[in-house]
Amino acid sequence: MLSPAMASDLMFGALQFRATIGSMPSSAAYLSITNQGAMADRLLAVESSLARKTELHIMDVTNGVMKMRQIHGGIAIPAGKTIQLAPGGLHVMLIGLKAPLNADKNYQVTLVFEKAGKVKLTGLATRPADLKMAAPHLPDGHSHDPHSSSTHSMVMPKSN
Repeated sequence: MLSPAMASDLMFGALQFRATIGSMPSSAAYLSITNQGAMADRLLAVESSLARKTELHIMDVTNGVMKMRQIHGGIAIPAGKTIQLAPGGLHVMLIGLKAPLNADKNYQVTLVFEKAGKVKLTGLATRPADLKMAAPHLPDGHSHDPHSSSTHSMVMPKSN
């Protein structure tokens, strides 16, 4: 894995992409972001040439149904806190992939922050079975305003 990177007061854990199988049209990216500063920041967007569209998403399970929806307005990164973007929770969605994401290959995205500006990161595509899952609840430090989410959600049956 690549070592953590820093930009201003933000520190980034290893960036991981979900490797694709066959001609999957979408994928996701995951990482941790730690704000070591005294002022909050906000992840506003993610830019990538890998896909037609890149969005910030959240996934949760309600009454046994997994729902994924786009987050509008970004993700708050409070001072002194770590935000986890991981499978089963907050994540970067890559929609309309231009080419497959091959396992064990590196890819790049640019994170766009309100205060820290643009930060380019490179990460490894990992097989889905090797990705780390998020905690079943949002830990202290996760800041997601449900009022800022899209009213549209993607509903998928929970797989066992």
